[in-house]
Amino acid sequence: MPSHDFTSGLRQEADLALVERPSEAFWSENYLFALYDAGNDIGMWLHLGTVPTDWSFWEDRIYISLPHGRGVLSATSYSAAQKSANPAGAVMQFECHEPFRRWAIRFDGFVLHTSEEAMEAGDGTSYRKRLTVDLEVTCVTPVWDASSAPGENGKFGMDAQSWAKEHYEQLVIAKGEAVLDGEVFKIDATGWRDHSRGPRGGNTREPWGGHVIVGCQFPSGRKFLFSRYWRPDGGINLAGGMIIDDKGDRHVAEIVEAPELTELVVRGETLPLHLKWQGGELQTSVETVTSIWIPRERKHTVGRDRIGALNDMYVLNWGPVSWDNEIGHAYVERSAHLNALPKKVGA
Repeated sequence: MPSHDFTSGLRQEADLALVERPSEAFWSENYLFALYDAGNDIGMWLHLGTVPTDWSFWEDRIYISLPHGRGVLSATSYSAAQKSANPAGAVMQFECHEPFRRWAIRFDGFVLHTSEEAMEAGDGTSYRKRLTVDLEVTCVTPVWDASSAPGENGKFGMDAQSWAKEHYEQLVIAKGEAVLDGEVFKIDATGWRDHSRGPRGGNTREPWGGHVIVGCQFPSGRKFLFSRYWRPDGGINLAGGMIIDDKGDRHVAEIVEAPELTELVVRGETLPLHLKWQGGELQTSVETVTSIWIPRERKHTVGRDRIGALNDMYVLNWGPVSWDNEIGHAYVERSAHLNALPKKVGA
């Protein structure tokens, strides 16, 4: 299937933020850019979302892994700024230059710097630093629209999710600059983005058990991205993704094996991947080089969850992937209740 139409049938307006207040309870809109600069060994997770209990507020939330084990930057702030088609909070803005094609990211504020040792200990020790980020983002694949993805036996899909009604994902590249307390990094990154809308929380739909998201692109032009979500009992309620082959054609991805979060490892973890599609198959792994740990119930901190009974963790990783001796760098996002793991996901 040719990959020239980046919208995958969605309207151009679907990539822009709503400006009229929704009537549905707990309604929220969320944008995410997850980027990795392999040359600098910098991973970025940049998120803007409306607060489910008060749509008038935008929340900026960022996590950045610094090069070669130098720790993690994090920041959260809130703003009741006027609504526009370009989402913006107190210190960060995502500006759409062309829907599904070109975006810009601007951040100017203060961040907390947490060492890897403090993250592993979960002691919360951190130091304040000044950060600016200025990036131009180019989308390099059509969107994968999760509305077309089923769960187990063709059931569930987006209708079951407790975090949105609409959701799509797309691979990107980003170029620009980041400055941390005067230290300048020239950014040349590959990455992944998503956009979600709908009620978030409120215990109105399927309970959250865990999830995995992986996206990667290779110098030849081959690319893949996929997601899988499941309930606490391991039943899969959403799964799907796509492959872009070396001809630029798009294929529906079947997820045979995906990495699950079962323990907290800073780096050096081998995460298996096994995908199939019509006419092809990929069986490989991600070798993690960096990690960010975020307790889901205390999402504004970095480190192990030393308080929550379920040890409900959200983990970000980046690392190299081999496909026919070609190397790409993958983004991996995973979550799990580490103290209450299902016997088997998909069982």
